[in-house]
Amino acid sequence: MESKDGFQEEGFVMSQTQKDYLDRAAKVLARIDNSYAYFPENETPVFNRGEGIYLYDPDGVEYLDMVAGYGTVNQGHTHPHIVQALLKQANLLAHTSATLSNVKVELAEKLAELSPIPETMVHFDLGGARATEGAKVLVRAYTGKPKVISFSNAFHGRSAGSLSMYNADQFQFLYNIQKDYYTAPYPYCRRCPFGKTCDSCSWECLGKVQDILRENRDVGGIIVEPALGARGYIFPPMDFFKRLRRICDEHGVLLISDEIQMGMGRLGAMFACELYDTVPDIILLAKSLGGTMWPLSAILGRRAIMQSVRPGTLGSTFAGAPLACGVGLASLEVFEMENLCEKSQTLGKYFLDSLRERASGFPLIVHIEGLGLAIGIEFELPNGDPATAEVERLHHMALRKRLLLQRGGPAKNMINMIPALTITREQIDEVVDRFVELLNDLLLEPKVVENMAASSAAVPPRTEEIIAKN
Repeated sequence: MESKDGFQEEGFVMSQTQKDYLDRAAKVLARIDNSYAYFPENETPVFNRGEGIYLYDPDGVEYLDMVAGYGTVNQGHTHPHIVQALLKQANLLAHTSATLSNVKVELAEKLAELSPIPETMVHFDLGGARATEGAKVLVRAYTGKPKVISFSNAFHGRSAGSLSMYNADQFQFLYNIQKDYYTAPYPYCRRCPFGKTCDSCSWECLGKVQDILRENRDVGGIIVEPALGARGYIFPPMDFFKRLRRICDEHGVLLISDEIQMGMGRLGAMFACELYDTVPDIILLAKSLGGTMWPLSAILGRRAIMQSVRPGTLGSTFAGAPLACGVGLASLEVFEMENLCEKSQTLGKYFLDSLRERASGFPLIVHIEGLGLAIGIEFELPNGDPATAEVERLHHMALRKRLLLQRGGPAKNMINMIPALTITREQIDEVVDRFVELLNDLLLEPKVVENMAASSAAVPPRTEEIIAKN
């Protein structure tokens, strides 16, 4: 039996419990919610429990979670230390209005102590989009200039303010966003927009940044991800951020490091900018800062920048609530107790090496790259076109094999591995085993064989030989 996109459909049976939940969801939940629209409507998984790197549906079926809440679950699902902190704080003080709590002060002190920025001051809010909006306000207040430079294929959130900081054309009309940013190309070296190779590169991407700054006098800041997150795990050259820092200093603009997904141990250091030996003016944190228990974000910035706005300019009713800050402290304690940054480096290398050894020989896979526990696997057809349809199919097949993967990349032709930093070597082996099995299954799809043959004059290798080899 074939699906409407031409792929072969294996017999997949969803439990009655799951069907019932999806029927109920279809009546009351709008699919404009990104998390609900991530999988096909009739096969969106419903979970009621999580532990470590595993999620469980109401029938008790176990799934390997390689999405980790887009980097929110760095400490693993329902970490007992964070759960206990949540319960303890809930019994003490959950919310205050227009005043401080002890845990808010303590969490700010801890972040300032860890921060690479001199004289760090901290502002708390509810999530990543709110943090990027706040950074934009600070840029304008401190520099007197309203615009920022962002990078192609970046993602900084879905609110109107955060959407105005990057080139999200698909949202411009719906949100009625005025273009108040400039876009420079992110260094995607495998597909250089300037047609350069590593040997011929003259940092044309940064030359574009220089051009924007020379031609426009209304730029107050540059916002950049340490590696592309939601748009595919793409990693810039190590010197990129040092060079970008120098450009900011030359032109008197602020450097904002958006570490909402790539910070807090994901790349192997608490702050991703430390890996590039670069100190930004502002760091944005969110996701796993709240220990998966409460929405929490933070803007870390130099004192002069953070004091450039009138008190009360930023904030929200629940921003920096005691409950959030209590679990925020516990989440940082878990990093220290379990050496999660160090584990991200060592286990990330083990994961990357395992994937390269066992998966890089497959047709369609052209590149596997990673830093810490952030790994991107890029798929192309033989003629070099992005294998978008094949990756979408693989993503769907993985769900049926109880493996949750993230699909990303500028052309949606990448699979990202983003596990909790608490993952073990044995669990990594289990993920790689299951992933290789899925790749073998994908190569048996008649539509894949057809697409590969159509994209190249060469006869594709026999599937049986590929499977035997791997």
